[in-house]
Amino acid sequence: MNTFWTFLHNQYPASSISTDQYWRVGASAAIDVGDCGITALSQYGFLAVAGPDSSKFLQGQTTCDWRKIDVETAAIGSYCNIKGRMVISFVAGMQTSDAVLLRLRADTVDTGCATLAKYIVFSKAKIRSATDEYIAIGVTGKHARQLLIEHAGMAPSDLLKQVTDGQTIIVQLDENGERFECWAPMEAAKALWTKLSETANIIDSAQWEAQNIAAGFGEICANTQDTFIPQMLNYQIIGGVSFNKGCYTGQEVVARMQYRGKLKRRLYRATLRNSSHSFSHIPGTDLYNGDEPQSIGNLVSAATIGDETEILAVLTEEAVAANNIHFADDSTCLEITSLPYELPSAG
Repeated sequence: MNTFWTFLHNQYPASSISTDQYWRVGASAAIDVGDCGITALSQYGFLAVAGPDSSKFLQGQTTCDWRKIDVETAAIGSYCNIKGRMVISFVAGMQTSDAVLLRLRADTVDTGCATLAKYIVFSKAKIRSATDEYIAIGVTGKHARQLLIEHAGMAPSDLLKQVTDGQTIIVQLDENGERFECWAPMEAAKALWTKLSETANIIDSAQWEAQNIAAGFGEICANTQDTFIPQMLNYQIIGGVSFNKGCYTGQEVVARMQYRGKLKRRLYRATLRNSSHSFSHIPGTDLYNGDEPQSIGNLVSAATIGDETEILAVLTEEAVAANNIHFADDSTCLEITSLPYELPSAG
């Protein structure tokens, strides 16, 4: 069992990991990150792939191009089933040329490990769950890079660039250098947290998810496995799919949708102003348009901050245009908000 969570609970006795997997600090949590905020990303776990064939194996299984991933360059990607439906989504980083870490939703680690393990047996590489070995720490704010350089001794300098000391990996998730994920072994994570927390605000990991939602970055969790093709989560827009890398599991379906198909549903961002009851919908929950009985989409992720819930959902373009989208048990309609990137025509 990873003792990092005991370490945090001793520091913040009111903290807990909620049923939606977010680490919540309690009454002391900062709402405004200020110049820098840090959070423990309890929603995430890790797969480790090690051996000289690590990149070669993953090249034949996942949507990203491993010829472009190294100790300086990270990537967004996914593993799909033969029907092109995403089983896991991840951010990939490399500790060395032979050692890969995949950061993914914690509740998909076991499934992802068991599935990929079936195909790795003929490779000079091994795969294991590393969730009990590593911790993901989110660092955000105007002084995020400065504090990482000061306390970790390193920081990347561009979108989806990474740095590593051979164990800890730091990945930059935005263009402005204000969002970083640190993937560190347990003892290194404790030491880094202790240093960063001296000056940074402590925030709930739900606030990190709200930033992911604002960035239009949707991820697969246990409830949405085998549900979406990568284009439904806009992965072809944010760099999570390579269309010139060659074959991988599900590639034929993904490529056919890109070049010949008509994408009927895609990822949108929305806000729900909470009514008298708290938001309790889980990813995968159906959404509806007006009085229509048939579902027009599914919830991908949600983060409640104050009296509003930020949402990513896969929806039909027609339903978004009609602007009357709601959950089955709630007449309150979602307010569609803008994404930071342009969506291509659904046609």
